Amino acid sequence: MSKAMDARVIRSRQVMRTATMNLLAESDRFSISELLEEAHVTRGTFYRHYSNKNDLINDVNHYLIHDLLSENTERFVCYEVVKKIAAEANFYHEVFNHNKNTDLLFALMEELRKRRDVALQNLRSSALKTRIVFQWEMMTAAFFAAVALWLEEGMPFSAEDLVIEFKSLWKGTSGRTKKSAQSLFDFYVPLSNPEKVTDSVEQVAQSKER
Repeated sequence: MSKAMDARVIRSRQVMRTATMNLLAESDRFSISELLEEAHVTRGTFYRHYSNKNDLINDVNHYLIHDLLSENTERFVCYEVVKKIAAEANFYHEVFNHNKNTDLLFALMEELRKRRDVALQNLRSSALKTRIVFQWEMMTAAFFAAVALWLEEGMPFSAEDLVIEFKSLWKGTSGRTKKSAQSLFDFYVPLSNPEKVTDSVEQVAQSKER
């Protein structure tokens, strides 16, 4: 396949993925005809890439999970995940807050758990491993709940501040052992201007009280 053909294939898939995300934000009951109209592609183009609508949605979800976790290995890189969610805020708002494309969340959590288990595979103590798994589940649930609320409120402060607040929430809560689920999370935030953190949670809260 030539480079020009490769580029056309990539572009066609991306156009259909974007159109699918737009439609999924409304409903998962869209038809192939509606997709073709949204993506401005022909039926022949669609069937050259996908066998049916479910095949398309599975591809979209796989692509999104790969994109969300591209900076993650054994650790959950909070800022990169939030930044990519923010880039598609309208879509993820519908996913997290209005139960659109629920298969994406199930598949995302499945992939995250696989990576967590790889990170813990050499841990000898089964009791400690169980404790860390429970901590990880609580932290991950809290993280996505915070992201969902952040989207619901219209992202009233920056992605950086959201991660900083999440980090401060869990700081010092590792319990009696230094080995905890916190080691599976990366809270690093690349602040471009450390002396001026934009619109912190406290500033937003104060402005709403005025």
